[in-house]
Amino acid sequence: MSELAPSPATVVWVTCPQCAAPLPCQDPAHSRYFGCARCRTFFRANPLAPASGAQRLDGFKTALEPGPSLPLGQVALLGGYRCRLTGYQVRGEQNDRLAEWREYQLRPAEPLTGDDPADFPLQLAEYQGHWLLVRRAWQAPDVVGPRSAQDGSWEDETGRSYQLWHRYQPLIRDALGEFDWNILDDEDLRLTEYISPPYLLASEQLRSDRPSWYLAQYLEPEQVAQAFGLARPSLPVRRGVGAAQPNPTQHWPQLARLAGLVAGLLTVLQILFFLLKPTVNGAEEFVVTSPDRAGYQQMVVSKSFEMREPGALAVTLETPDLNNHWAEITASLVNEQTGRGYEFTRSLEYYEGVEDGEHWTEGSRSVDAIISAVPAGHYHFNFYPTLEKDTGAVALILRLEENTALWSNYLLIMSVLALLPLWVWLRRRSFEQDRWSNSDFNPYATEN
Repeated sequence: MSELAPSPATVVWVTCPQCAAPLPCQDPAHSRYFGCARCRTFFRANPLAPASGAQRLDGFKTALEPGPSLPLGQVALLGGYRCRLTGYQVRGEQNDRLAEWREYQLRPAEPLTGDDPADFPLQLAEYQGHWLLVRRAWQAPDVVGPRSAQDGSWEDETGRSYQLWHRYQPLIRDALGEFDWNILDDEDLRLTEYISPPYLLASEQLRSDRPSWYLAQYLEPEQVAQAFGLARPSLPVRRGVGAAQPNPTQHWPQLARLAGLVAGLLTVLQILFFLLKPTVNGAEEFVVTSPDRAGYQQMVVSKSFEMREPGALAVTLETPDLNNHWAEITASLVNEQTGRGYEFTRSLEYYEGVEDGEHWTEGSRSVDAIISAVPAGHYHFNFYPTLEKDTGAVALILRLEENTALWSNYLLIMSVLALLPLWVWLRRRSFEQDRWSNSDFNPYATEN
């Protein structure tokens, strides 16, 4: 990349030495290298001294599709500067003929006043619809701890952690417009890239020289389109995950802590609610029998009781005398003012015996039921018991609790709270695996 140079508003023209096509030059004071759109020749020329002639440096075989998606000469506000897009190039890697991305040079669109900004000039890089705004960093990053910036991962003084992403030598495949440095010389550079989304930090080093550092920040396609006054669909479609693209679930640790806090609070409330719940009435006992020979099934009615406020009603039915038989009980809670009923059916069975000298039991003599959202009012139960033949008389005990703690709801909410951070973690991990699948230093590769 080039050093800072103010850009005048004067536009002059240079002539391609291969096809004699005229090319506009937006920055004649500093632009010395040009790519011809007609014949794909890359040449050197001095716009301020046309008599010195132009020198052909290289030529590109053919225009690479789809070409620049941003128009050359367009002005945009990026990185706090009014910039003009002056140059476009297609780059690849010398060891990977399939890799290909596009870079745009941005020059000042108006004279800059004061000291030269250390982070200018700017570049835009686009790969598979992912955009990076690249600016100069005058010094190497300050690394915290014993690690160096050449290690696989390290942390800078701001606490941001970087991981080694890629190492390569660039290959110039196409170029249009004007440049203030010979982009072909970049093919001798060794590039090392580190990522800490939404940032990418890159070093460019020529042999044993000290590296130059550049900091790139991820831009959403909408930001690029807005800066250049373009419609979003005119930009390349974004595919896959970008190297510095922010993870949409990057705040999942905070979400996990919040879910844990909510779960703890709900647990405390649930326990308090369970300990302080009022009892509507004590136990009420009935005697039920199996149907007579005519098949008649008795109905028993409980005492009237009052629900003082809307809430859940916990019902416990117990048959302490049931032994080696089963019973099925249909219960109907009846609102004595409205006649509305709330019905449920429960089965009880209890068996026991001795086998090989060991006593065994199976089943239970009690069952529970929850009737939720019961309005306030006066109620009673109608019970329709069905007992196994020859069961005889069996005691049925009813116990009620008003505004009982609904453990099913509590467990459901706790399950959701537990699954939410897990889902976010899995989504975050999947996103990172997709990102690192494009890197030669994929930390997830050892897990496969």
